[in-house]
Amino acid sequence: ADDLDDLLDEVESKFCCSTSKSKQSAYNLKQTDHRCTSPQHKKQSRKQESKGTENDDIDAMLQEILEDDCQCCPVFLGGSSVQHGVGTSVSQRACNQLRCTSCDFRVAMFDDHEWDPSCDYLFLRNNMPDYHKLRAKLKRRKGGRAYACQCSWHTAHALSDLRAQDRLKWVCGKHKA
Repeated sequence: ADDLDDLLDEVESKFCCSTSKSKQSAYNLKQTDHRCTSPQHKKQSRKQESKGTENDDIDAMLQEILEDDCQCCPVFLGGSSVQHGVGTSVSQRACNQLRCTSCDFRVAMFDDHEWDPSCDYLFLRNNMPDYHKLRAKLKRRKGGRAYACQCSWHTAHALSDLRAQDRLKWVCGKHKA
């Protein structure tokens, strides 16, 4: 168990720079300033925390899960017949909180539409997010869903994984809990 704790401490210090959230109560999480601490300090605090009751730990973890904003993993796109919301590998829903990491725009969605083949970067750059201007390049298409930010566009007809679309730099912008 100590080897596992040491490994976790090493990973946290190199990549996370925060204390382990799963081992702290919700109150303690709000009180800490999430700065990196030494592995010895983490090990000592982990031993003190393990003295608490198991039920308190479970309650704190459940409360943390309920308070956190949710993020899709993996992120899915889909046509208008695909339900949208928080997508997981089990509940495959199209994400409706997409954000572009390239132009930092929220991705707009238009149900029962598709993009005209003449749609281009300059058109979106000049007209996003005004729907009345975008209508010039949107065509009605039952079952389709047109997605666009200021630099990219995509039409989806069925559920598809966003990772399969290499040119799209979109991520889930988190869903409110």
